[in-house]
Amino acid sequence: MQKQRFPALGDWTEKKTNSFVEEKLVIRNREELKSKIGKMISEGAQQIQIVTDFDQTISSFLSPATFSLFRMSELSPQDFKNKMQSYYDYYVPIEKDQSIKIEEKNKHMHEWYQKVSEAFHEAKFTKSLSCQILNTSHIYLRYLFEQFFNKCVEEHVPFHIVSGGLDKVINTILASIHEIDTYDEMTLHTNEMIFQDDTLEKMEMLVTATTKAKILETSGIKFRNNTILLGDLPSDFYMTKFLNIPNQVSIGFLAQDHSYQLEEYTKLYDITIIGDPSFLVPLVLLSKVMGCPLTEEYTQLFNSQNYDELRELL
Repeated sequence: MQKQRFPALGDWTEKKTNSFVEEKLVIRNREELKSKIGKMISEGAQQIQIVTDFDQTISSFLSPATFSLFRMSELSPQDFKNKMQSYYDYYVPIEKDQSIKIEEKNKHMHEWYQKVSEAFHEAKFTKSLSCQILNTSHIYLRYLFEQFFNKCVEEHVPFHIVSGGLDKVINTILASIHEIDTYDEMTLHTNEMIFQDDTLEKMEMLVTATTKAKILETSGIKFRNNTILLGDLPSDFYMTKFLNIPNQVSIGFLAQDHSYQLEEYTKLYDITIIGDPSFLVPLVLLSKVMGCPLTEEYTQLFNSQNYDELRELL
């Protein structure tokens, strides 16, 4: 039997998707963005690719991170949950602190991931229990992500996910949309859940917020000229910084209750979307590049005044 490229835990039978909620756009530099989009459209489908985070980028802000599913689930052992919560409370502020030098932060992230790996090893989760934890969780896909992903599959657009989450959880979620083992243009760079028979033996901790750029640089992938980059943290903006990609439109998702970070996001991202953003803007941009019309429903959504500034640039 051929080895699966993206093995899953089972079936995500309780798939959930956000409904559409009003979102606000902030454009960093109108003329620069217009030029970038024009270049993407002129070079067309053969030169476009996606680089994206997963947790709270593909999943919504209503969702826990894929790691956090296990920490939060009533099905997980209490001792495991206590350890994971203490690690989370200590290390997450360090991960998000932009004032800490990268070398120092890397040291803390490595320490955190070692402790997490040990906790998972001791807990001995099975595949079936892991799948049950996913199906009883509150992970929501962003509105229109499914349509965006399917369009990428149909048009053979390279789709590169770089995530500090868990591979088999992400695989299970994406496999609910499409048979991802047949999506040759997709790559997933994330932390690996390694099972021996049916029991989780170890976690191969490969990706943190500070290592994403290096992972892509050393991936051996031949990247295209034009990138749509998607992220929910300032650090996600730098995922492609070593790739020398000629043209990139970056889209940052910012939670409404984190709007105090708006200035930081708008210094980086070409487009910052505030709220619990949908994939409407990425879908519109991709459709323009591919030369594919939007449905009437999505066209009506995009014709609202919140998108006036962006529509003028397309």
